[in-house]
Amino acid sequence: MMLHDFLLHAEKTGSDRIAVRDGEIVRSYRETADRVRRAAAGLAAVGLSEGDRVAILAPNNADFFEAYYACSLAGLVAVPVNTRLSPIEVAYVLDDCDVSMVLTASEFDALVPAGIRRIVLSDEGEASWGAMIAAQAPMQSPIGAQDENRIAHIFYTGGTTGRAKGVMLSHRNVAASATNKIVLGQFARDDVWLHAAPMFHQADSWACFSLTALAAEHVFLPKFDPDLALDLIERHRVSAFQLVPTMLLMMLDAYDRKPRRLDSLRRVLYGSAPMPSDTLQRCKTVYGDVFQHIYVLTEAAGTVAATPWPPEPGETAGPRMTSCGHPIVGVEMRIADDNGAAVEAGTVGRIQVKGANVMRGYWENEAETAKAFVDGWLDTGDAGHIDAAGFVFIVDRTKDMIITGGENVYSSEVENVLFDHPEIAEAAVIGLADLKWGEAVTAVVVPTKAGLTETSVIAHCRERLAGYKCPKSVIFRDALPKSAAGKVLKHELRAAYGEASNHRRRVASDDADPGFPCGHPSRRASRSSG
Repeated sequence: MMLHDFLLHAEKTGSDRIAVRDGEIVRSYRETADRVRRAAAGLAAVGLSEGDRVAILAPNNADFFEAYYACSLAGLVAVPVNTRLSPIEVAYVLDDCDVSMVLTASEFDALVPAGIRRIVLSDEGEASWGAMIAAQAPMQSPIGAQDENRIAHIFYTGGTTGRAKGVMLSHRNVAASATNKIVLGQFARDDVWLHAAPMFHQADSWACFSLTALAAEHVFLPKFDPDLALDLIERHRVSAFQLVPTMLLMMLDAYDRKPRRLDSLRRVLYGSAPMPSDTLQRCKTVYGDVFQHIYVLTEAAGTVAATPWPPEPGETAGPRMTSCGHPIVGVEMRIADDNGAAVEAGTVGRIQVKGANVMRGYWENEAETAKAFVDGWLDTGDAGHIDAAGFVFIVDRTKDMIITGGENVYSSEVENVLFDHPEIAEAAVIGLADLKWGEAVTAVVVPTKAGLTETSVIAHCRERLAGYKCPKSVIFRDALPKSAAGKVLKHELRAAYGEASNHRRRVASDDADPGFPCGHPSRRASRSSG
């Protein structure tokens, strides 16, 4: 099955149903499919060939939705790019996968390096998406071999080496994940999905396909705004969406300031971390008993495990409050020791998964691809166990990564930037518990001389990294604790500073990027909230 088949099926079975609501724009599936055919023809007309990579750098909107399908129909590989990245990071992604064109919104045009062809995702201007659509006749048949193993998307994640890796997802991978999600979410034709999490993220991109297969309705939140999210839920009778706990709490605060009618909600998916029981209960009081915790991997095109739905008494109470549920249909999961051998129920080991949704590999990176797979199993990079009833528990990370506001940040990527500072001799980056973000990126620094300030360290990072990757605080030390082999003992740093992590002075922590609101994923397999 090819990804454009989801839209073509919806056109046949629900042509007059509303496909998209984007501000004042309302289009049916017939209209949307026609625009996608014309857009695909336009992409081919400008000289793009089968297999070319096309980056999408845009907020959530109907044009982004159409771009996913137009790339599929035209035989192109879509490369969704995190809009929160710095210009240096964007340039790396575009160069690494040798993109032929960027589909970008005007507000992000400055992020695109000079010399790369671009089309502005807008209905205004000669070089716009709308103008291209208006100038073309509809494409009559898809371009290229209709091979479901062909690469459909490349999602970039952070890496333990400090360089992002391109996760290659085939049409089969994404289609398998999308159909699995229909079963998981028990979605229906009358659902109204709010694209609240970024569409360049596995937390939401799957919904472009799952909900379309049912000819359900898509509503777009351009970037996360808790008040606007609540307004859209009330106005359009939204029935489902997916976010991370940080964002759900922001919406609760907005609701307390101005209550809205939310009784249309039937399902709210959340991930990146389990919610504390008191927080979850507060959410249920406002949103209703509609919550399902999921475990998402970029390398598995989305969800691999989820708590039972509907919840049954005892299944999500007590210790199982911290579980991410059972492996979903179509996904195998096991716990293995460091030698790759499966272990017994209840034994902590490496979480590994297998299924039609698991990636082809990392773009032009055979070494990292080989490391990611063990006898055909994808090693998630998470440590955990599965109990006798099949519930999956994540207890630690086998890779050094921080989850802040639903975003994955590799410590090594931040450390590499810190090492470039002329007044930093040594640095270690850790995640410390934070009431607002879940974990706060924290830099522990040994300066070369007196006078180095927290403000200057963070400013140095902000010039080179996406905002959510930058330290929210900096701790200065005379030396870092190390093992006999010279390895920094980060567990000692976490133990030393963890207790006070919610009380330390932070630079602009209340204004800091929540990551997810406009943000993106990462990791070795890259766990996100999605």
